[in-house]
Amino acid sequence: MRDQREVLPESTGYHRRAMTDQLSLRLEPALPNPPATLRPMLARTVTDPFDSADHLFEPSWGGLRVLAIVGPAATAGGGDVEFRQLDGSPLPSVPAELSGLGVRVAARSAVLDGELVVADATGSADPAELGRRLSGAPGRPVAFLAFDLLHLDGVSLLGQPLERRRQALRRTLRPGDEVLTVPAIPGEGKALFDAVVAQGLAGVLARHRSGPYLPGIRSRLWKFIPASGDGARDAPATPDDAMSAHDADGRAASAPVLAVIRRLPLGLDDLEPGGGDGSDPPAPA
Repeated sequence: MRDQREVLPESTGYHRRAMTDQLSLRLEPALPNPPATLRPMLARTVTDPFDSADHLFEPSWGGLRVLAIVGPAATAGGGDVEFRQLDGSPLPSVPAELSGLGVRVAARSAVLDGELVVADATGSADPAELGRRLSGAPGRPVAFLAFDLLHLDGVSLLGQPLERRRQALRRTLRPGDEVLTVPAIPGEGKALFDAVVAQGLAGVLARHRSGPYLPGIRSRLWKFIPASGDGARDAPATPDDAMSAHDADGRAASAPVLAVIRRLPLGLDDLEPGGGDGSDPPAPA
């Protein structure tokens, strides 16, 4: 009978190292894949502006509603970006100025809700120019205006209240020439509506500040108040805001949008790209 204490072959050391390597591979964290099947939450349309302490009110440019899916990437800011439309289909052509959007997201993966806008000289949306740009034609730059954060580094934020999602958005998204966080005002929907009409924007989005995000659902937690064309102005508010079409081609995508934001009653300062974060005013106690 062979001695049970016989020394194992020298190859055992190799197998031990292989098992250690396999174990370390299994312990490495997986990339936080963002979900690609989410659909945007939808608002119900109401005709009359209103004030409400339970709502956050945001200006709407009436651009193309998209979800921006960023990552996954091994490091924060290294993710590629894909835009998906209301029906879940990917955007056929991503403008060059938005292809590097991932570098402005301080996360390995994220899903942001917002709209794509090409602004004219007055800061209003130019849907015809947006259509041209999305078809691959050159022209004025496209901006992504973000107003919600749905998924972050593999963690769903859908069940969190709107206020917390917006706080996470402000921490995660660095504003720049091609991307901004849409600011909001708590409570004072009528004042914002009057200013939006005067600036020729599409309307005001009123969202319940404690409500969750309901993908693909048209919910009464969100209300859209469209602006009539009666109060819209064709000319910019000040001569400094005026730009010719030639000048606009060379300006940052967010420049005319920022000019409009400064004229809205949001109580915000320091909104230059790369400077301020477009954060909301402090909530009332």
